[in-house]
Amino acid sequence: MKHWILALAMGCSMIAPAFAWDLWEDFKGVGIENGRVVDYSDDRAVTTSEGQSYGMFFALVDGDKESFASLLKWTEDNLSSGDITKELPSWLWGRSGSNWIILDTNNAVDSDMWIAYCLLEAGRLWNDPSYTQKGQKMLELLKEQVRDVDNLGKVLLPGRVGFDKGDSVKLNPSYYPLFILKRFALEDSYWNEVFDGSLRVLLRSAPAGISPDWATFSKNGELLPVDDIDNTIGSYNSIRVYLWAGMMSPRDPSYKTLREHFAPMVALTEKLNMPPEKVNVNTLEVNQAAGDGFGACLLEYLGESKTADFIRTVLENTPIEKNNYYRNVLALYGLGFDQGLFAFDRDGRLYFPKAQQTQAQSKESQSS
Repeated sequence: MKHWILALAMGCSMIAPAFAWDLWEDFKGVGIENGRVVDYSDDRAVTTSEGQSYGMFFALVDGDKESFASLLKWTEDNLSSGDITKELPSWLWGRSGSNWIILDTNNAVDSDMWIAYCLLEAGRLWNDPSYTQKGQKMLELLKEQVRDVDNLGKVLLPGRVGFDKGDSVKLNPSYYPLFILKRFALEDSYWNEVFDGSLRVLLRSAPAGISPDWATFSKNGELLPVDDIDNTIGSYNSIRVYLWAGMMSPRDPSYKTLREHFAPMVALTEKLNMPPEKVNVNTLEVNQAAGDGFGACLLEYLGESKTADFIRTVLENTPIEKNNYYRNVLALYGLGFDQGLFAFDRDGRLYFPKAQQTQAQSKESQSS
């Protein structure tokens, strides 16, 4: 068993300095300009609230306070009208003709969750109450996007507009990292119910063990058999479902539940030696093997298998490239967690297994 998995199993949440992260430095070098994460694969050189939230998390893991503050400031100034405690970020910003503007004013609730999480944990880890207060105020804004669906429970809508149809709700399973909701519950027990509802979404939206990119539920909490591609294909959105689920603490009972539930995706990955790029969630038909960014999302479910070793080798030998934003962020999450640079305890708090191990070894050598 890996030493950081053992630490997880023991419930270790001791605070320790973050371990140096070369991959983060590489990402900053090609993917961040003046506090904004840029997706150069889009001709408009867009920035998304997703990218900002992921960048903040990587900076938090690295202990990079300067980058964290810069990313937060850019997000507030350009996506939240100057105050993220009063307005959740618009999700899309970029070039329109000769102007740089917000391209879509809707928000993306997963990014909002990650930003709130990063603020709460930055406040705790860096002893900065101003970050804690911002995170707590964001939680109040997020409550406005919770809907109570009969027989499903409390769930977060993906955004302010377009997902609550009155007689149904359209949800994105990849928007529910459950450890984040556990951390929110330390601030406000209200989020325990959202955790329960979100877990039901993850399980009910994937009856065959393959998560769809989107799932539509009736007002009575039933999964609707919608035929459009969003609801029938698991691909670029849903790959993160396995990434987040694999990062949960094994001490959380839902970790084992989800691991067993998503065993069919693990089997498909082992068969292809990489996760499939697209899977029909009804027939389990696949189109082709995906790239190594997708592979990063399945590492923790693959364990020490030959497939996992192959994916690790590819990831570790593929450089961070300017035009590959999504692959890059998935690689940072997957490899960072796999290498023990960060982990989450049972209550969703962030800690640093590799740094803690290094500290322990240093103390042991000094005492011998």
